[in-house]
Amino acid sequence: MPRNIKRSLAAAFVAALLALPAAAQVKNYSKIKYPPLQEFVIPKPSVFTLGNGMTVFLMEDHELGLIKGMARVRTGSVYEPADKVGLADLTATVQRTGGTDKMTGDQIDDFLAARAARIETGMDDDAGFASMDCLKDDFDAVFQLFADVLRTPAFAQDKLDVAKVQSNAGIARRNDNINGIASRETTRLVYGPDSPWARLEEYATIAAVTRDDLVAWHKKYFQPNNILLGFVGDFDSTAMKKKVEAMFAGWPKGPAFAEPIAPQRTQPNPGVFAIEKSDVNQANIALAHVGITTKDTIRADQGVPDFFSVQVLNEALGGGFASRLFSNVRSKKGLAYNVYGGVGSGFTHPGIFRVGLQTKSSSMSEAVQALRDEIRGIIDNPPEAAELKKAKESILNSFVFNYDSKEKILRQQMTYAYYGMPADFLEQYRVNIEKVTTDDVARVAKKYIHPDSLSLLVVGKSADFDKPLDSMGKVAKLDITIPAPPDTTPKVAKTAAGLEAGKKTFARLVSTLGGQDRDKVSALRTAGTIQISMGGQSISLNQTVVYVFPDKMRIDQKTPMGEMATVVSGTEGFALRGGKSMPLPPEQIQERQKTMGRDLRFLVRYSDDPTLEAVAAGQEAVDGTQCDVIAVTFRGVESRVWVDPSGKVLKQAYQGTNPLTRSPGQAEAFFSDYRDHEGRQVPHKQVVRFDGQDVMTLTLDSFEVNPQVDAAQFEKPAS
Repeated sequence: MPRNIKRSLAAAFVAALLALPAAAQVKNYSKIKYPPLQEFVIPKPSVFTLGNGMTVFLMEDHELGLIKGMARVRTGSVYEPADKVGLADLTATVQRTGGTDKMTGDQIDDFLAARAARIETGMDDDAGFASMDCLKDDFDAVFQLFADVLRTPAFAQDKLDVAKVQSNAGIARRNDNINGIASRETTRLVYGPDSPWARLEEYATIAAVTRDDLVAWHKKYFQPNNILLGFVGDFDSTAMKKKVEAMFAGWPKGPAFAEPIAPQRTQPNPGVFAIEKSDVNQANIALAHVGITTKDTIRADQGVPDFFSVQVLNEALGGGFASRLFSNVRSKKGLAYNVYGGVGSGFTHPGIFRVGLQTKSSSMSEAVQALRDEIRGIIDNPPEAAELKKAKESILNSFVFNYDSKEKILRQQMTYAYYGMPADFLEQYRVNIEKVTTDDVARVAKKYIHPDSLSLLVVGKSADFDKPLDSMGKVAKLDITIPAPPDTTPKVAKTAAGLEAGKKTFARLVSTLGGQDRDKVSALRTAGTIQISMGGQSISLNQTVVYVFPDKMRIDQKTPMGEMATVVSGTEGFALRGGKSMPLPPEQIQERQKTMGRDLRFLVRYSDDPTLEAVAAGQEAVDGTQCDVIAVTFRGVESRVWVDPSGKVLKQAYQGTNPLTRSPGQAEAFFSDYRDHEGRQVPHKQVVRFDGQDVMTLTLDSFEVNPQVDAAQFEKPAS
């Protein structure tokens, strides 16, 4: 907090204490009379514009020997092509990790680490970001590197490949968190799924992005006249101005930014929407419709602009412990630990009016009604004097934290300049909040909250709800299944000759791996170890797998975090952790089913299945051994299999899911250390690679055919 503010607060407190008689100081703290705070002046940055159009903000702060730099770039993910969603984030990531024309990304990491410095880049919906942070004595060297990252990023292909894997991992996990699902899908309901403000990255859109796209994006948007640059810290402004001019004055001005504002859904989308999430025991509920745009609501012909009245409304409705939602829905009715709500605003587009909570599945309908009551109540019974006073005081008492660092003030000033807001917007804020009346709040509640236009979204396990959702109206079920990535494996023509040759090669495989009595095999049990390679480190697990044909699999693992099990039986599945069971998400069950569809044990066991198909796909060497390659399809799952002259499988390739990141990728499994088990050749070592990187090594210690299997192993324990 700036020193002048600290001094003002301390002086006021001391003066109040000294002004009281001794008895009053002891008996009743609430009777202390505080004099008004001393006026303080909000520091202002110095602002200048280079000849190439770059706007620069400087704010000195000599408390510490540090300098921070920050840039805002006129760009954003809303300007991506619809078929390449994710391009903006990939650009921002690889702009930093991919190095410059002078240093690789790894060299930059070492350079910064040696100086305890930082350079980061990022991307938002409607803005790009870059920042630097260093000691004063290291500024010149770090500033040069910061400028290179802004101007001449190399966008190294290998770093783009890594960033794509990270993006795919995020896609794979996006349905893990019920809160994330509710927030994301509510946004899509309000704006529309095709709106740039609500579009989702998909495996296909990430795969479509190339290095050339990153280079073109940077060339289009990273022009000096599209950049606002700011510095705060221990420097002299005159000297800093010369350094900035010397660094960037030679950067030629580019085309003016002229992207249109992304379109919005113009009509409300009322209705009841449901997302089935069978692996949770709570319901996440949200009611929403379009909100307000900041720039459109800070103007007023008379009285207080709507924006400020909305802030008081939001505080009264859902702003804190004293708000209606918290007091009534949480505290009095006990329907949620956390409840939220308010009219959202955006600088360049309307925000979202959103009210919601997470509650027990068995109180879903009661919670929905409680939220609807509060929404209707803020309109029909707007805050009166006492409630208004409390809401305004809550806002004003926390207002000082808008000024508690010069860095924060600088960022605010840059934000207002970026979006074309008045430079004194923060000063206007406090003054206008103080002016808000009960009539103002009542007016904006009616104007911006529309109970009949709300989209109601409920995410949870419908079987556990206290009432069926359709008791609230016609239900539209939303599908949040993650689309599969594009299969880049070349297709093999199904000619008569190819099918005949593939059949012969597959028969050789079956004879070697399956022995003579494969039709009598009803179950298998294997035990061994898994060595997982992760982030340069290795983790070892003991694992036992039981297969019961035709469609059961149980995997028991002993890990550093304890014992766990995963069970799939047909289309059902559950996991055991710490003695507790939980249902497997549908995506994980489907992946396990795919695993069985390409597992060599299942292919051998069902070699006579008429739906199993093998097509010759040429020849290729594996570690010097020439193999026949066949494209095998079973249970709708495709894989390529490399079979040596003796019938052993040396390699298998397929489109699979990385067990570490859960993102899709091209998998390769290499089999070795074959041993005889009663006439069967069984590989005791398997190395699995994803996208060319070793991720897992499986080593068998034992292999049993038709072991005694307790059927209860595949039954979900009672709750």
